[in-house]
Amino acid sequence: MAETKRFGMVIDTRHCVGCQTCTVSCKISNEVPGSAHWNHIESLTGEMLYQPTGSFPYPTLAFRPMLCNHCDYPACVHNCPSGAMGKDPETGIVSVDQEVCIACGYCDWVCPYGAPSVDDVNHVMSKCNFCAERAQEGDEPFCVASCPANARIFGDLNDPESEVSKLIHERHGEQYLPEAGTGPCVFYI
Repeated sequence: MAETKRFGMVIDTRHCVGCQTCTVSCKISNEVPGSAHWNHIESLTGEMLYQPTGSFPYPTLAFRPMLCNHCDYPACVHNCPSGAMGKDPETGIVSVDQEVCIACGYCDWVCPYGAPSVDDVNHVMSKCNFCAERAQEGDEPFCVASCPANARIFGDLNDPESEVSKLIHERHGEQYLPEAGTGPCVFYI
């Protein structure tokens, strides 16, 4: 097992029912202010959320939960003009130092996943931090713990024996937008 952790997540889109529990749990549990959201759901099969595609008797309705991908090469960190965006070398978690943030929004503009969100109450950027304090204590992020369909699995990507590593290997987990070159640490199956 590697000395440093590299936290990541696997999201099983076959299990996600689009209930938004992850979105609500994240917002409430992390006390995300104003209109900012650190999680959201997108349609995997069409342009409109909750609008099935296909036709009877085989309609399709599938979802892609979206959050910060805590990339190996995060565009937000490399392009933040104030240095507010940073990547923890011990865990791989990408976070924003709101004391340094100037709320220019450039991090959101360069992020291929649209993860940073404007905290319109405190006038700074905010984003998912994989519930860093919980993760350091060995607990799951709130979005994982609250998912009623068990569609999210969290763990150490550097540990080949972790559930996330095994799922990525066995179920051929795929990164979303790998062509962006950021090395996302969220995988979808």
